[in-house]
Amino acid sequence: MEPNQLQNMLDYRNEDIISRFTDQFNIDETSADLIFADTLRFMYLCQLPGIFIPDHLLIIDEMWHNFILFTKEYQQYCQAHFGRYFHHLPASKAEKEKQRLANEADPEAARLEFSKKLSYVVSCAYDHLGAEVTHRWFREYPITYSKTKINELRR
Repeated sequence: MEPNQLQNMLDYRNEDIISRFTDQFNIDETSADLIFADTLRFMYLCQLPGIFIPDHLLIIDEMWHNFILFTKEYQQYCQAHFGRYFHHLPASKAEKEKQRLANEADPEAARLEFSKKLSYVVSCAYDHLGAEVTHRWFREYPITYSKTKINELRR
């Protein structure tokens, strides 16, 4: 991560991305702008090993998918800020099966392992993005943009 990289990333604006997102979800433009900025913050954080999108941040995942649909702009953004195309990879079938088996074999150990991984993401968010962002992501978004709420907000 380079000095000023995050600020340079956050300077990016694209009204078409926001417009499509508000067409897809019953979310006002101001909230969509913040979710987009948080998506850029999350992409910045993804440069660290071990970062993943927990369910707390499903709305950021939705915005990231939305951004990727603007393929030309997404590719240019990635090249400008990461020097390469920045892939957004879902869990593979093998990874999901491995997790399912771990959950069945020892649910408590699997829960503790997930908790450890989530704590790492929260800690990295706090260290690199600050308390305000971390609070929004892990206290506000899970309530405002839960899986159920996101489905209710879909147009």
